[in-house]
Amino acid sequence: MFPNAQVPTESLPHAEHVDWQPLHPRFARRLQAGVLLRVLVFGGIGAGLHYGVATGGMAVLIRAAPLLPTVVWAVFGVISLWALAWPAIAVPYRGYAVRDRDILYRSGVLWRSVRAVPFNRIQHTKTDSTPLDRRFGLANLSVFPAGGGAHKIRGLGGETAEQLWVFVSARIEAEAARATESSVREPA
Repeated sequence: MFPNAQVPTESLPHAEHVDWQPLHPRFARRLQAGVLLRVLVFGGIGAGLHYGVATGGMAVLIRAAPLLPTVVWAVFGVISLWALAWPAIAVPYRGYAVRDRDILYRSGVLWRSVRAVPFNRIQHTKTDSTPLDRRFGLANLSVFPAGGGAHKIRGLGGETAEQLWVFVSARIEAEAARATESSVREPA
């Protein structure tokens, strides 16, 4: 018979007692720099389109709806300011924790989530960084559990990401050795 005893809810560990590590302090500025680059690109494209419409054959659109360009630029400005402010709001709600048997990652301001990836389920891991990440001294850690789907912790310091990569890789090997050892001990 397969035993499946019930666990009392009082004995469950509390997530509030996890010592969450914050992401690198420059991560919010890195996200803001990425938003600023996109705003400049889309603003330039919009300015070119605006100029083309205003001076080209479609100038009749501006005469028909004279406030349309003003409204479009105002909406673009508000969305851009919100996108620039959001990283400063969201990044403090993100964090990670490394425990004995798993790695946790939390995120979300309005819709919060905590992901736990047990070391015995991780198949491999990697670090990566974009040119903008490297400019700010940041890197990302991705873990790939069995069953698919990568879990990425963005906004780590370069050295921290490398240390976590080494630690998680060692834990993967230790868990694999433990599983092999226990399967050898059990009679078939």
